[in-house]
Amino acid sequence: MKPQAILCDRDGTLIEDCHFLSRPEQIQWIPGVLETLKHLKQKAVKVLVASNQSGVARGYFDTAAVEAVHAQLRRDTEDVLGAMPSAGSAIADFYYCPHHPKGEVVGYSYACDCRKPQPGMFLQAIQDHNLNPAQCWAIGDRLRDLEPGLQLGMKAFLVQTGSGLEAQRELSKRPYAELVTVISSLSEILSLVQNDSNYNPVSK
Repeated sequence: MKPQAILCDRDGTLIEDCHFLSRPEQIQWIPGVLETLKHLKQKAVKVLVASNQSGVARGYFDTAAVEAVHAQLRRDTEDVLGAMPSAGSAIADFYYCPHHPKGEVVGYSYACDCRKPQPGMFLQAIQDHNLNPAQCWAIGDRLRDLEPGLQLGMKAFLVQTGSGLEAQRELSKRPYAELVTVISSLSEILSLVQNDSNYNPVSK
């Protein structure tokens, strides 16, 4: 059975991680991702982005900058969908955490329940989109991207893009290693959506 939704990290998973990206012109899509998002949209799989954006708390940029980047990502996915009827965006929603316990900006510098690996963003997405966690997948290039999903009973996939290779080395030390499937990039998820009846989580 295909997933209801994919809760996906942003930097290092969808786009290149350029270290505190803050401007739309810095966006570089990881090869194959836009086409993958198009096919997921065609298969009626919701893609929900959940991203830690501690640059807000650190004073590197403000929430308006984050929103501007997300608006550009949305436009990019609208462009790739082209003439699909009622296409809209291939990304159904964006969630981000602007907090950090060691930040410098008042109002954002505290330990919250939404900064991954805390599950706050995932719980909000589940509520907003009426999702069954057991029918959702978590995808990212860091273990903290996957841990909220694992806590909630989601299937978890670690991509080797971004910080994925480093995270893969760390994965073997974690008690949940066998619950995580390692894939080369988000593009590989398409074959798993098509063949999910044969899915068996295996850490490579």
